Amino acid sequence: MRRLLAEHRCPGCEIRKDLCFCAEIPRVELQTQVMLLMHTAEEVLTSNTARLTAQALTNCELRIRGRKDAPMSPEGLQRDDRTSLLLYPSPHAAELNAEFVAGLTKPAVLIVPDGSWVQTKRFVRRDPAFVGMQHVKLPPGPPSIYRLRRQVDTLGLCTLEAVARALGILESPTAQAKLERLLLIMVERTLWSRGALKTADSRTGIPSEALALRAPGPRRRPSAD
Repeated sequence: MRRLLAEHRCPGCEIRKDLCFCAEIPRVELQTQVMLLMHTAEEVLTSNTARLTAQALTNCELRIRGRKDAPMSPEGLQRDDRTSLLLYPSPHAAELNAEFVAGLTKPAVLIVPDGSWVQTKRFVRRDPAFVGMQHVKLPPGPPSIYRLRRQVDTLGLCTLEAVARALGILESPTAQAKLERLLLIMVERTLWSRGALKTADSRTGIPSEALALRAPGPRRRPSAD
């Protein structure tokens, strides 16, 4: 069944081929290096946003953690020429804001765990690579637009959304806007495919190919026999 579903999905954006939005994925140039540490359980989920984040950012690396046969390498998580910032809202995390960024003396490596809250909490606490690393958290912001999974925390954000807001502070509002639009496209087309969004309510548009496939076919006239 999974193989059959894969045949109908775009290998790039991982949505139904008639809803493909690969052409909408921006290439955002960054000074900040982004490292996404994705839990292996997320690899099979098409609703995961870390892979999409990595496609959109030029200075981004995606690593898989949690594989028993291939432990994640800690190389590059802490470097002499950059300041490592772990995006994780621990009790001692500093708020990522303009004042904090002004105090940075080196370009940043933004390290972002990707997975469930339980997976991330265990990972951050146990991995020695994070000892002494500066934790940062996002300032309060608008509610998440990510509606593809049930959120345990009403203030929670998906990975793409969290990275977008962090880069809006570290880099520019333009970078944030490009990533947030990409997320909105993904969310709207996925919800539309599930029948949870009306075409008229989409702010980013639904491809004509998908609309044509959903349109009812011509009614057959009753037979004269």
